[in-house]
Amino acid sequence: MGPKRPPLKGKIIFVFSDPGGAKPLLSLAEENWNNELLVISDRDYPFYKDFRSVVKIIDQDIDSVINFFQPTLIFTGTSYTSDIEKKFIISSIERNIKCLSFVDHWTNVVQRFENKNGDLVLPDQIWLVDENARKIAISQGIDIKKIFISGNPYHDWLKKWEPSLNKNEFLKLSGIPNSQKRILLYAPDPLSNVNGIEEFGFDELSVTSSLVDFFKRHSSELANWEVLVKPHPNQNRRSIEKIISFNSSFHLLSKDINTNSTIFYADIVLGFFSSILIEAEIMNKRVLRFFDREITNDPIQELHVGVIVNTCGLLKELNVIL
Repeated sequence: MGPKRPPLKGKIIFVFSDPGGAKPLLSLAEENWNNELLVISDRDYPFYKDFRSVVKIIDQDIDSVINFFQPTLIFTGTSYTSDIEKKFIISSIERNIKCLSFVDHWTNVVQRFENKNGDLVLPDQIWLVDENARKIAISQGIDIKKIFISGNPYHDWLKKWEPSLNKNEFLKLSGIPNSQKRILLYAPDPLSNVNGIEEFGFDELSVTSSLVDFFKRHSSELANWEVLVKPHPNQNRRSIEKIISFNSSFHLLSKDINTNSTIFYADIVLGFFSSILIEAEIMNKRVLRFFDREITNDPIQELHVGVIVNTCGLLKELNVIL
């Protein structure tokens, strides 16, 4: 289990948008089920049904929600594709309601709390996943008094998770006709959304092109593998789909596919920095991190997640299981 988290008290609104915040906050709702809870989002995801909470989808009418529920605590995720969480933080400050926020990753910690003018809008306390995230937050100017290391509640919940479908049922649902083949789950981060080429020397589009070419060049050696591509929800799916359409071994997974089942039935999970890699290790999967060049700014280096491979290393890893 992760660090000891204090029980939450009072009437609580949980609000989130991106999956990285949604899953931990839904897990926190499970931990604090005896409270009076209102769980809301501006986006809908298939994984909501894995949790007991009913997620109310709203159109960002913040005042009416708060006036109706009268919370004593607001707990937000953090998203870069939506400002709903920032609006709740601002409203909590204006109404003197205690507010906590959870940051699910190690990148762009302070930017998650910047408004459109570049000013910081901070809650009473920021929950971070580990000591490394704490150091990063402090280096970016977050007051140490506002920081609490909470671990990731979703990881604790995930350790007890079991799939509802068997492998054949899952693969059929995924559109994979041959259940005898090995499964490589490829979960790229949407680095093109954050200038990945400039920041890391690659992005998910350049790497996906390299992987498709890699499978083409080694088609005979890798004939026993199918690649399930699980784009991030913030990813431009059409860009990925266009690249992989030239190789029948690659399959773009539906937006509605259950991520946990996808990890559970994979033989190997491949990515760069995605939280899915951490979740895969929790589920005892073989995890590879694919870089076709050396990088010096690895945001999860200190976590020692998976094995870093280039194309030669990837071929070796895939052939180990054949």
